[in-house]
Amino acid sequence: MKEVNNKSKESTSIDRRDFLTKSLLFGTALGATGALGVGCTTATQKNNGAADITGPSNTKPIDMMKDFPGHMNKWKKPMPYDFIKKATANFSTANWQSGNEESIYYNLNIPRFFNVDIAMPNLEHGTLERNHNFNLLDLTFKDKDGKQTAQLKDYINGPKQIQAMMMAHKGKVVFEAYSGMNPTDFHIWMSASKTASSLLTNILEAEGRFNYDDMVSKHIPELKGTIWDEISYKDTANMATGLDVEESFENLTNPNSWITNFFRSVFEGKGDEWLQLLKSAKKLENEPAGSHMRYSSAVTMALVLAVQNITNQTWTDVFHEKVWSKIAPKNQFMVGLTPDSVPIGAGHINTTPEDMLRYAMLYTPSWNKVAQEQVVTESILKRTQTMGDPKAYEGCTEQGYGTAWFGEAPERNSCQWDSVFADGAMFKHGNMGQGIYVDPKRDFCGITFALAPNNGPVDHSPGYLRAAAKFLAGA
Repeated sequence: MKEVNNKSKESTSIDRRDFLTKSLLFGTALGATGALGVGCTTATQKNNGAADITGPSNTKPIDMMKDFPGHMNKWKKPMPYDFIKKATANFSTANWQSGNEESIYYNLNIPRFFNVDIAMPNLEHGTLERNHNFNLLDLTFKDKDGKQTAQLKDYINGPKQIQAMMMAHKGKVVFEAYSGMNPTDFHIWMSASKTASSLLTNILEAEGRFNYDDMVSKHIPELKGTIWDEISYKDTANMATGLDVEESFENLTNPNSWITNFFRSVFEGKGDEWLQLLKSAKKLENEPAGSHMRYSSAVTMALVLAVQNITNQTWTDVFHEKVWSKIAPKNQFMVGLTPDSVPIGAGHINTTPEDMLRYAMLYTPSWNKVAQEQVVTESILKRTQTMGDPKAYEGCTEQGYGTAWFGEAPERNSCQWDSVFADGAMFKHGNMGQGIYVDPKRDFCGITFALAPNNGPVDHSPGYLRAAAKFLAGA
């Protein structure tokens, strides 16, 4: 993987995600049959209209890794009080993002350390039917160097500290493993949260209340008279603003850089300091907006503000009204807040594993297994898959990450999703190993929760999800 210099498309050998572990500032074709070589027994029921989202009664989750206990199993039980006292005393933004044992505790108990906004579940929740395929435990695929990966059951118990992984095919759960948490525990999504922010702007666009061609300052009065008068929501959603706000190694190691100060203001600042920093963003030289993808959580917060101002509701309330309340979740939805109480839709969503999977299913043809109305319509799905420009993606940092994750290069990024393939599959990564993968063509989706230092082995969880989708579809 290569890191892109923040002034040009030239790359260095430094990994931005590796830096997040160390910083005190902020803290090929897949071998899907690999070790499998077996058939799949998943359901093939067609979707004909809205389904009964309450489902059958025999749908309890099971841990498919229970016969392969690993070092993360201890997190299924309460931690000793002396550990909790020490971890609480040691809390800091850097420690929270470190992937050490205290970091794991923080991310399984976010409301103890951050203010959160909450959207409650419905009075009646839905259930998901299970059709487990234990052959997936033996799944392998070829990495970017053409080498066969370990079997999935061994990978889950490896150094990436997987805490939960779930997969659904044709509306049924085919794989679920809870190696480092309980099915009812909450876990942070990290940057996988960004998909929710772009989904809301896509919904508002479909309602005729939002236009990606508009300049960002149109819906954020505080940004009028700044560089945001010249940046469109399309380029913002695609992270191609041409602004010096990238989460690059060079920027994050500079204590005076814009992005370092932005993160500090979001998690440790006062009032609307983070918004004042958005106002001060500067253009990069010789890089027009839309020409190059540069990852930045800061631009996602512009989408959050736009949603709030357009609807005159909090971002949390809008997400609950238009998405969360539609999927009959079992549990509440939580999102962290900035010092001035703006939901951090760029990375602070917290849910249980199954409720995250229900959200992912909205992007598949089996959406009616979790909802009575289609939230991600065909037009919204196409918009999400195709808004990004492959030319702007070429040579960017995320392309390198995607190739390492999957063993094959994605075609583009788009609408806050890191990786979009030519077959329409999409993936969004989150710091320390979170992930959401949707494959509408194969009627598949999967999610991963993990908490490991970023400077370890490559995160291959995304590749296993893509390999599973291909295998289950008969590839």
